Amino acid sequence: MARPNGSAPQTDYAIEFRDVSRRFVLHHERRASFQDWFIGLIRPRGIAEEFWALREITFGIRRGETFGLVGRNGAGKSTLLKLVTRILEPSSGKVIVNGRTYAMLELGAGFHPELSGRDNIFLNGSLYGFSRKEMTRKFDQIVAFAELERFIDTPVKHYSSGMYARLSFGIAVHMDPQILVIDEVLAVGDATFQAKCFRALEDLKASGTTILFVSHDADSVRSFCDRAALIGGGHLLDIGPANEVIDHYERLMHAGEPSVTLLRLRAVTAPGLPTEMIHSGDDIHIETLVRTPDGATTAGLSLQLDIRDDSDTQLFSTTVDLPDHLPVAVQSSQRPDDAPDSRVASAIIHAVPIASGILHLIATLLTSADRQVIDRQETLLRIDPSDPTQHGLLSLDHTWNWQSPSEAETVPTTNNHSPSLFRR
Repeated sequence: MARPNGSAPQTDYAIEFRDVSRRFVLHHERRASFQDWFIGLIRPRGIAEEFWALREITFGIRRGETFGLVGRNGAGKSTLLKLVTRILEPSSGKVIVNGRTYAMLELGAGFHPELSGRDNIFLNGSLYGFSRKEMTRKFDQIVAFAELERFIDTPVKHYSSGMYARLSFGIAVHMDPQILVIDEVLAVGDATFQAKCFRALEDLKASGTTILFVSHDADSVRSFCDRAALIGGGHLLDIGPANEVIDHYERLMHAGEPSVTLLRLRAVTAPGLPTEMIHSGDDIHIETLVRTPDGATTAGLSLQLDIRDDSDTQLFSTTVDLPDHLPVAVQSSQRPDDAPDSRVASAIIHAVPIASGILHLIATLLTSADRQVIDRQETLLRIDPSDPTQHGLLSLDHTWNWQSPSEAETVPTTNNHSPSLFRR
């Protein structure tokens, strides 16, 4: 997915990931005693393994959007959330957060166990810049929402997981967040409280709050979120309407035999390097990385490419049958994550006449016969205007003729070959 780095107008995105990767170093050495630990201070720590929790993640979450994040355990979802909340910094790339953010990442996070529920409410308020007077006005509403009137002066170390969740959620929805990040916190609540939480989230959603919602409950993401992203093995496997991404997630969870999948979709420059934008009138070079594991066949499969604008209007669509053998993806320093069983399908759309804006590029892998969807990928591409005097959706080749009124009587209006031709 591509996004601009230049001095463009203010973005409509609350959260942006621009080519983000996060690396950890795993040290495989056991220290059984204090002596082992002390020796480790003066000698190397043994064998270390490089682990990439996220690789080249690029997408944006619009302001006011409710966005779901799904994937298997260990896919990289929690790492991604910690990047949003600045608990971690990316190893490469850039994370941009535009708005006051409140996060519920795990039970008890942000609470001091020795303090009472009352004191923790005021502590959380101060951490997010609210005065004691402001938190006093919010206090009764928070306690009533959390249903903790009897226990509000009890140290939170004595709270059950459900009480932690109620207090955490009660604080979150009353903090006037512009961006709310939720990671599986609702999983510990009972059905009645979960329904109450979703009603509160709907109110926040209606007020324009951006919500990043992480859950293993596919039905909740499907019904509550506008769009969603599927993370797998640190890669962005899919992004798009929540219904379609959840369908992809469920197919992945129930996959048995090796199957062809889409690993990545992106716009590239002619030499094959990822690009963040093109100018109006340029060609669009599109690469789709297709994984063809041993035992999988591409026979009877098609690849559909759709282009939509930011209002979801379909601008273009084309479909091509996959050949039995696709060219092997060439590994390079710019593309170290390309798997040995991956292939590249390339397309060129010539002289794109879009004047400016954000285009959604969507690749869909489907069966040729009955058009059943197997996999899909979505990415963004920015179109910058090549002529600042043009406005509107399209950039059309056109001419101006300058002539006097007398010439206008004798020169046909269809004549575009006047010596005084002015061309844009």
